[in-house]
Amino acid sequence: MVSQSTIEIVKATAPIIREKGEEITRRMYQIAFEERPDYKRSFKTTWMQHLDGGPQSRKLAAAVYAYATHIDRLDELAKAVDKIGRRHVELRILPEQYPLIGEKLLQAMKDVLQDAATDEVISAWAEAYDALANIFIQKETTIYKQEDQELTERLASANNLTLVHQTDQSR
Repeated sequence: MVSQSTIEIVKATAPIIREKGEEITRRMYQIAFEERPDYKRSFKTTWMQHLDGGPQSRKLAAAVYAYATHIDRLDELAKAVDKIGRRHVELRILPEQYPLIGEKLLQAMKDVLQDAATDEVISAWAEAYDALANIFIQKETTIYKQEDQELTERLASANNLTLVHQTDQSR
C-alpha cells in the first residue's frame, strides 16, 4: 500500500510524533474547524467541545502514533480500525471529509515540527495518510452498506407486518 521509503520515514518520525502528536492534532482541529466549521457538527454528541479538539486531540495523537509504529504491521491495528470506523459511521463521517483532514494534518505537522517537517517527511506522511484514509473509507463503506441492508430488511419486514395486519382486518 505504501512504499518502503515511506514506511521507513514514517517509522523514523514515530518518536517526534509521540512527543508532539497532541500539539499536532490540536493544531489540525483548530485549522480544520476554522476552514470548515460545519465539520465540528460531527462531534456535537461527543466529548469534543473545543475548537482545538479537546480530549479528541489526545485520542487522535495516540492513533497517529500507533499508525506510525505499526505502518508495516497494519494487521495489528485491525481492531482499532474497526472500532474507529464504527465510531466514524455513528458520527456520519463521509469519504469526502478525509482529504481536508489529511491536508490540515500535514499543515499542522509543518506548523508544529517546523524544520523537522522536511519535504521528504511531509511527502511520506501524505502517502501514509492517503493509504490509511482509504482503509477507513473502505471499512466505513462496508459498515454503511451493512446498516443500509439491515434497515432495508427491517423496513420490508415492518411493511409485510402492516400488509398482513391490514389483510387480517379486511377479512
